[in-house]
Amino acid sequence: MQKKKFISIYLVFVILCILITVYQCGQVTEKFGEELYGIATDDTIELDEDTEVAAEFVLKEEELRGVSVKFQTEEKFDAEKMKAQLYDGETDELLAEDTVVLKYERIQNKDGGSFIYFSLPQKQAKDKNVRLVFSMDGKVKVKPSLVVSKNAVNSSKLKNGNKDSDKNLVFKTRYFLGESRNYGAVAANGIYLCALGTLLFFFAYKRKNQRHSENEKACGKKRFMEQKFIWKRSLQPVMGRRDYIILFFILACVGFYLIYVYRFGVSSAIKENSYFFLKKMYALFGILVLVASAVICACCMRKQLPVEKAFVPVGLCLGILFSLVICLDTVPDEPSHVDTAYALSNEILRIPESGKPGYIFKRVEDIDSDAEERQSLDVENYKWMYQRRSWMAEDETLAECSVRSNLGNGGKIYYLPQALGISIGRILGLGMLPVMMLGRFFSLICYIILVYSAIRKVPVGKLTLFLIGILPISLQQAASMSYDGMINGIAMLYLAYNVYAFYGGRRLEVSDIAVIALTGSLMATVKGGTYIPLCLLPLMLLWTRKELLKEEKLSIVSMVGLFMFAFAKDRLIGTLSTLSVSQGAAIGGAKSKEVYTFGYLLRRPVRLIGVYVNKIHEQGSEQLRNLFGGNLAWRDINIDWYLVIFLIILILLSCIRQGKEKYIPRIEKVYMGVLALGSFGLIELSMLLVWTPVTYNYITGAQGRYFIPFLFLILLCLRNSFFTVKKNIERQIMLLFCVTDLLIVLQVVLIALE
Repeated sequence: MQKKKFISIYLVFVILCILITVYQCGQVTEKFGEELYGIATDDTIELDEDTEVAAEFVLKEEELRGVSVKFQTEEKFDAEKMKAQLYDGETDELLAEDTVVLKYERIQNKDGGSFIYFSLPQKQAKDKNVRLVFSMDGKVKVKPSLVVSKNAVNSSKLKNGNKDSDKNLVFKTRYFLGESRNYGAVAANGIYLCALGTLLFFFAYKRKNQRHSENEKACGKKRFMEQKFIWKRSLQPVMGRRDYIILFFILACVGFYLIYVYRFGVSSAIKENSYFFLKKMYALFGILVLVASAVICACCMRKQLPVEKAFVPVGLCLGILFSLVICLDTVPDEPSHVDTAYALSNEILRIPESGKPGYIFKRVEDIDSDAEERQSLDVENYKWMYQRRSWMAEDETLAECSVRSNLGNGGKIYYLPQALGISIGRILGLGMLPVMMLGRFFSLICYIILVYSAIRKVPVGKLTLFLIGILPISLQQAASMSYDGMINGIAMLYLAYNVYAFYGGRRLEVSDIAVIALTGSLMATVKGGTYIPLCLLPLMLLWTRKELLKEEKLSIVSMVGLFMFAFAKDRLIGTLSTLSVSQGAAIGGAKSKEVYTFGYLLRRPVRLIGVYVNKIHEQGSEQLRNLFGGNLAWRDINIDWYLVIFLIILILLSCIRQGKEKYIPRIEKVYMGVLALGSFGLIELSMLLVWTPVTYNYITGAQGRYFIPFLFLILLCLRNSFFTVKKNIERQIMLLFCVTDLLIVLQVVLIALE
């Protein structure tokens, strides 16, 4: 009977997979292609009322849809209009024209520039000689500058007014290539889903067939009752006189620092520049800091409160504070993360897509065209927040605006919390800032849930995982619109369940394998597959859990194979195309310069080793500082080194084994270290191939926060039998770490005001 039930459920699952795959195969998608003219940012041509810029070139395909031209600007546009006209190169006949209001265009890369799209439809266009003319329509206050390049993938002839130029205008043509059904990708997704489900059903079936002893059931029930008792007991007041003295001392220290920041930050800003709004903002912020200090102290000093349960209020309090002091758009790449989450919110709310590539509909209230101007955290950012403190929206009209998507680095699931927060805020009719802060708050809540689950499950290094979870850089990313919070939370959950599988000492349940399978699949495909070495971690089960049956070991190997398949179906083609680019054709980095290629490095292995060595020498300390929260906001808020070093010392202390904690054998540490090193190497290699100019002799672009997903593995390798502590000092470490975080929050405010 049990077997028939399992088979029935499995058959229903397979039928659902087949139906979903067939449905997706029936979906028709439009296929587009692009041709690039000009590849780097070498110079610019300023447009005004009297200037025309023209480019003559040959169309490559039958149906032209439009053209995107690269531009720059130093200021926010007002009501300027830019016009594009497409002429027949032989008859001088006007084929198409389009005018764009620049008010909702945004510079998304100040050094390299951004693209404006013009709809210029033209059928039967292949091999036709055309002339593309750009000019301004009406009065101009803020002048856009068109980007020109010395080199080009496809050649074109540039004219600035009546003068010929030997440079190339940087623009892209967009062609419609017909409709298609992507059978290959849909079939691969269906096969992967079916295979993953089959693996889990097989494991579940084997587990059901194994009889658990009455003793184990009794022990499990006893453990549950003990946990229940501990939870009830933890709610009882357990603070003694000594705890109240510590609480008073910490509140006094935080209060003193609050006064210090007011005296040398807030008061100076008011006196020198009349920023009177800071008084109200700082008074409210000070109250929040004191309340958060009290909550954190109470949680950290309660010895009966498990570490994972202490993490929830601690992470929530600190995360909210970081979200308030590090303003919107000052977190690395946050403007593009906002755009990506907003586009997903449009899907949730059933708002139609824009017909223009790189554009979506936003409420006029939410259009933030000068986001790039606020990258650097300073007092003007706080003034901007204060001016937009209105709870309700003033203009909910939808308008088309340019955006930049980050879905190329990760799937929509990483933006789901932010999108839900934005959607709820829009439904309630909230103003722009409350909507975005709600998106940030949902991201923080999701991160806290993931890390809480990880700390609760992991049998070794709970305190270490707790401290990684409240690192300043971890909380900054989690309490922002960035997808880093979701990536870090999923990575910690994945590592925690793997470590539990190795050293938990209990039978693996279907839920354990399911979590490892799902989180491992996500880790295999995010950020170009740079975390793919971590997906080999479950193979440790083959020698750490000797009681596993042959079928279960086969399931583990199959699961790792599925991770590799997930990477191949989503990222392999893009990875191979990156590796196969010829030297001179690869452009990247903030200033769109020529970057390294894989073929170039293969021919010069000594130079490859050299750039890695120079990377550690040139930027090793900077990456270490960034990893532990020494560079916050857009890496321009430099926290004092003594606070960063103190955090590092506390994390290292958390790695010391408590008396009876599980010892990790050396061979297993080596394996975990190799996997972490592999991910480190791939991250640096990806930055070398897409961001580092060939004129540099070290890798640039990689940031310390990229290493958070495998930081726990590295710290596990530091645990040894030589150093142990007999007295439990985890509560003291937690409290000191949290207080240091509070001081860092206040120092962020002080530096921003200075």
